[in-house]
Amino acid sequence: MIKKQESISSSWLFVILILFCLFGAVTLMSTLETNKVKREQIKIYNRINNMEQSLRTKDKEIESYLIKEKIK
Repeated sequence: MIKKQESISSSWLFVILILFCLFGAVTLMSTLETNKVKREQIKIYNRINNMEQSLRTKDKEIESYLIKEKIK
């Protein structure tokens, strides 16, 4: 009877160990995916900022051109 209980206990411990490993793997994958999404968000944010900067520069160039043309 004790041997049977030991094998059942070790079986349950093995099942619990496997579940912990699966949980760890899922957590790791989720963390990696979150980091990937954050990096993509930063790239998009930087692109938007660069585009805004470029538009401001173009606006200033157009404004100065129009002022020069008006003076002529």
